[in-house]
Amino acid sequence: MEFGIMQGRLLPNFKSQYQAHPVGNWQKEFKLAKENNLKYIEFIVDSYFYGFNPILNEDGIKEIQQLSSDTGIRVKSICADIFMQWALKKMDINEINIYGSLLEKLICNLARLGGSDIVIPFVDNSSLRNKDEKLFVSSFLSDFENICGKFDINLSLETDLEPKEFLTFLLSIKNKKVKVNYDSGNSASLGYDFSEEIKLFGEKISNIHIKDRKFKGGPVLLGHGDAELKKVKEFILSKKYNGITVFQAFRDSNPIKTFKKQFDYFLEL
Repeated sequence: MEFGIMQGRLLPNFKSQYQAHPVGNWQKEFKLAKENNLKYIEFIVDSYFYGFNPILNEDGIKEIQQLSSDTGIRVKSICADIFMQWALKKMDINEINIYGSLLEKLICNLARLGGSDIVIPFVDNSSLRNKDEKLFVSSFLSDFENICGKFDINLSLETDLEPKEFLTFLLSIKNKKVKVNYDSGNSASLGYDFSEEIKLFGEKISNIHIKDRKFKGGPVLLGHGDAELKKVKEFILSKKYNGITVFQAFRDSNPIKTFKKQFDYFLEL
């Protein structure tokens, strides 16, 4: 099995945020990832100083490529939290080209790094609340079929939609490269059944986030919540799954120690 880490989970919190691109400190994580038997990092693109995010500029891409060459740690995916903060469902007609250009740049640059998945969150601020929002987002994502196909990049959607509703939404998108991000913690928090989710859209899952949460609660150490982690691991090991697995597990003020504890727990399940 090959595992990745969500960017920043092996580093101190950036500006006290639970999850954010660690501006000015991100390079250190490549070495830390290698030392902790990981294979790749899922880069975060958020709204804070996003123009300085290395994955969005030429010098940054070259630096990432050099770090990957030096350590063997690849960037296989992007978590586009910027589309949760600047929700796709809320863009107006004048912003469509701006949002589209940003997503296109992410697709092209991730392809240059040899990656495969851009996770787009539709939770919290970007949660899809009604039919009009779903239709708008479906139309927007459908327009990227050609470029996603050309560069072989998946748009892996993370939503809080009820499983059957999520499947209906997926089927409305005319883009074969639109896939599913399965977040074990979020599903546990929402009370969704893993077996039902796998039955409905398991073949579309291209990216898995490993974490744990209590039902209707926040993140906890792996094994301390309601996530069906044994079933998740069995699915990852099965021939039915050949995507990316990223640890997005609980973090605290001791990032390395806390990661190792949870990593070992999952490996021993």
